[in-house]
Amino acid sequence: MNTLSKMAKQETCKSFKIGDLVFAKVRGYKPWPAVITHDVNRKKQYTVSFYGSGQIGYILLKNLTPYLKLKEEYSTEHHLKQADFRRAMIQINEVAEKATTVQQETANNQKQSHPANNKENDMLLLYMPPSKVFGININYNKPKRFENAAAEQSWMDESRKEANLLKLQLLSGQKDPRSLPGRVVAEPSSNETTKQEEVKLREEIKKQETAMFIERNLIQLTGVVRCCLNLRRANLRHCFTILKLLKKLDLTKLMLLRNPQSVETIRSMRRYVGNLKVWKMDASYEAAFKAQAKIIRQEATIIYERFQTVLNLAEGEDFWPDFCNEVKIYKANTKNINPNLRNAMDEATYNNLVEAKQGNTPAPAKE
Repeated sequence: MNTLSKMAKQETCKSFKIGDLVFAKVRGYKPWPAVITHDVNRKKQYTVSFYGSGQIGYILLKNLTPYLKLKEEYSTEHHLKQADFRRAMIQINEVAEKATTVQQETANNQKQSHPANNKENDMLLLYMPPSKVFGININYNKPKRFENAAAEQSWMDESRKEANLLKLQLLSGQKDPRSLPGRVVAEPSSNETTKQEEVKLREEIKKQETAMFIERNLIQLTGVVRCCLNLRRANLRHCFTILKLLKKLDLTKLMLLRNPQSVETIRSMRRYVGNLKVWKMDASYEAAFKAQAKIIRQEATIIYERFQTVLNLAEGEDFWPDFCNEVKIYKANTKNINPNLRNAMDEATYNNLVEAKQGNTPAPAKE
């Protein structure tokens, strides 16, 4: 096979997924550090977010190159003289280094907790950020004898129920795994867990990573919107693109509670009118701008109402005061929790924490 054929084959096999780091080529610019934010569209373009500026672009597959392939070439002093490019390279390098560390630690954890069907040493696994796997010993303090098989099964069912509660308490910072020797095992060995539990752990880690990526998108996109609609100038076309991306995010209540500034940004956009007194547009441009600003207000209202649905707050009025109160409660409930646990917390874990604060938690797990 000749060189051109090999290159063609490699090009057809190349593809990217959400979260991949790349260099994206736009006409008139050198390949620029970026991250894939959405899968390929009907026009065979990937949506990317450019580091340094936070701008969004739609790039054809042929104009995308994996980050590692061009990293060394564009890390030279010649390229880094440009301040914007240097800032973008610093940002993408930080993200890449963090991702590499997490992947290595996760791989080590998975090796150390290789599944084995040993029900005598059954473990309930959990992943505690930034990179620690623990196992809750279901057989902890298990009696040596039971009256019959039904009594043993009843004990196991109760022990697993308590282990699930303890898992929520660990993930919400209510209990420290170091305070439960024997009951909680750090980095359980291969003969202390089951294959089913190992698969479940991988799914939980994947779900957590997806949620954190969505939340990062929420923060970045609302930040870009603020830049698009500043008082000096407005980039309405780019703003429309960002709003479309925001509408696609599968948000949760905790994501919004952790990022009230993002909610405030969308809330403010419902009243957006620009800065016409300073800009002094002619009549035709001003009329066009007002029409586009109206669309932005409408789109922002749709997103803001979706926030209201996600938060499960009363409809028919501005929910902002109630939301601020919820944020205040959230901060009070989580102020003493490790930031890694707080940022990774899901609805079930947070609800368990709230119940504990209110004194409604079921009987604590045996220690």
